[in-house]
Amino acid sequence: MIAMTARAPDSLARHFGRTVALAVPIILARAALVVMFSVDTLMVGRISPEDLAYFGLGVAPQLTLMLIGVGALQASSVLTAQAIGAGRIAEVGNVFRTSIAHALAMGVAVLGLSLLAGPFFLAVGQAPDLAAGAATVSLAFGAGMPGTLLFIACNLFMESTGRPKTGMAIMLGANLVNVPLNLVFGFGWGGLVPPMGADGVMLASSIARTAAGVTIAGVLVVSALRIDNFRILSFDSSRGPGLAGLVCLFRSPEAAGLRRMGLPMGLAQGVESAAFATVVMFAGLIGTVELAAYQTTMTLVTLTFMMAIGTAGATAIRVGRAYGETRSTDMRIAGWAGIALGGLWPLPVAICFLVSPETAARLVTDDPVTVAAASEALFVAGLMLSVDAMMAVALGALRGMGDVWWPTMLQIAAFWCVAIPVAYIGGLVMDLGAGALIGGLLAGILVSLAGLLWRFHRATRGKACNVAGRT
Repeated sequence: MIAMTARAPDSLARHFGRTVALAVPIILARAALVVMFSVDTLMVGRISPEDLAYFGLGVAPQLTLMLIGVGALQASSVLTAQAIGAGRIAEVGNVFRTSIAHALAMGVAVLGLSLLAGPFFLAVGQAPDLAAGAATVSLAFGAGMPGTLLFIACNLFMESTGRPKTGMAIMLGANLVNVPLNLVFGFGWGGLVPPMGADGVMLASSIARTAAGVTIAGVLVVSALRIDNFRILSFDSSRGPGLAGLVCLFRSPEAAGLRRMGLPMGLAQGVESAAFATVVMFAGLIGTVELAAYQTTMTLVTLTFMMAIGTAGATAIRVGRAYGETRSTDMRIAGWAGIALGGLWPLPVAICFLVSPETAARLVTDDPVTVAAASEALFVAGLMLSVDAMMAVALGALRGMGDVWWPTMLQIAAFWCVAIPVAYIGGLVMDLGAGALIGGLLAGILVSLAGLLWRFHRATRGKACNVAGRT
């Protein structure tokens, strides 16, 4: 148990206001990253249904790896918020440098794994032509991973230190660059290169994401040369220059703390993402039309889900600050306010999916067969959006307190013991199509949300908090 400070807690309205103010630029930054993939999908959908299927299958495992990396790096945001809340400013720069080193290492690792995409798709039963087309998309995706994770690490630092608008502006700029690059590489616009289809569109996206990572790193360095409040450029000379100093970035106490918290956070993100990717594989086994329909549905769902991701990030930061300041009531109110806000954001989109799913499907593809199949899946997805968002924010609230392993166990149980079996039975055994696949995911999300809400209630009830990391 820990003693809490006696300062009067903020009101619920104040928590809502502060969470919204922090969440909006985070939402826009996360949404801009996903909009890039959505624009890619829209353009590929205009090339051919086959290219859309290649794109959907090729991106699925890569998104899982990327989200594992993003989930692991989110530990740096929590550690930074807790350190600032507790007044341990000297730790912030060390956490930042450590997160950059880990981001680049993970990016290079994913690029290496991209070379194995073709054999992987064949091993999980995909048709040879589908596996070959998807493999080249995966490789093009992997080429942009080091730059993408560099952007994420820098942006998480800026968000947790009160500067969320910079990353938002840079990623919005990257989206503007991505559109003409898609036309050049995907469609052969201007005759500069031959049309490359889905491969070219993904290569263009990787170039734009890498440019965003280099840009935000440059902005941080330039700003730190003027005012380095958090000493992000103040390397500890006692740890040695050159290679020795680099090795210390992976062996320091901050690195150990980042991995200790980041491992379960990345694993939790990976469990959910891998479940979604597995359902993509199920769709591919049903047929190209179902795969294209599932990809259409998940493109729209993922874009909407960025509101939840942004709110989860803001909630984790606010709960983390209150945790560092040992303010129990504010931790509880900030968490519940974020969870409620997360459930409210997607309601307009959910209504659209339920009332007119065909209209939503046509935003991605004009193929009538794909639209018909996607409409069924989008209707089911309309039931899923708010509960999925609340689940994500509940995870963020628990992470702000440093509670990471129990939520991870809940995710594993919910998605691999409930979601995947239900999706398999409904989609493949009962042959109910893409809608049944989404229904399986909904079942897992409901189980996960119930467990996470119970966990957060137990962790924050009463006047003292028995939370992970301070018990």
